[in-house]
Amino acid sequence: MYTPTLSPTDFYQQQGYYLASEVYTPEDIARIRQLIERHEADGGWAAAPNSNDHLTTDIYERIPGLAEIIFNDRYLAVIAELFGPDPIILAEPAIHKSRYYFWHKDSTFIDEQAEAYHWQDDFAASMTVLYLQDNHPDYGGGITLVPGTHHDPDFYHRIAHMSLLERGLLKAKKIAGISHFDRMERHPDKVAIPSKAGDVLILDMRLDHKGTPAKKPSPHTKYGIMNIACRGEATAQSLRRTLRNRPSAYYNDYLAGQPLQTPALEAVSGRKGVKVWL
Repeated sequence: MYTPTLSPTDFYQQQGYYLASEVYTPEDIARIRQLIERHEADGGWAAAPNSNDHLTTDIYERIPGLAEIIFNDRYLAVIAELFGPDPIILAEPAIHKSRYYFWHKDSTFIDEQAEAYHWQDDFAASMTVLYLQDNHPDYGGGITLVPGTHHDPDFYHRIAHMSLLERGLLKAKKIAGISHFDRMERHPDKVAIPSKAGDVLILDMRLDHKGTPAKKPSPHTKYGIMNIACRGEATAQSLRRTLRNRPSAYYNDYLAGQPLQTPALEAVSGRKGVKVWL
């Protein structure tokens, strides 16, 4: 975890993550939940393109007022501290509900496309994650990660291209408890980040992480809102291009059909003096 012996920037660069506390007030979190629940009750969740039980899209246009809360001054100050005075935010116009992902890197889609720009020295991009609940030891609701793994090559992109023999070997390694996933599970530095509702977790896109699993049924619905923050237009444009080449219809159909900025994001950009793109 962050210690005062390092600046936030140095900690982020060394460890691959940074937890920014109290970016949103309890009133902000309550308001976001209220907006989401009203959106669901009115049928807006299901009506959005490429939506399903665990994901809805086009959130900044379909939920008035949400963009102004998410991209507040405290959020933008944290991003500027880590990425410099002129960062670019690539909004992910989606809300995730009660989703759980096992070990992965957020940059795997780049390796899958045989690109390497994210391994260049000047690459600086992170997933910024707001959860509307605490990361609870019994209920989950946040992220578990292994610090420093943003320097490690990506394993996950190889899975889709494995032969039957390689898949069989991977399965055997899982049974024997010696697979990459098992190494992550047993890693001595593995940590469940004790994030609170209103915190923002900034994750280098190359960092190995997973959802913190629930041991008991959660007493509330879990929500997460994620956006990419990066340094430099070249990086932003490369990310936009490769995101839109992903095989999922969410990316190559819905997101690929979106403009650089929607009206809500253009309005926030104008008021805040920051580039918020899709």
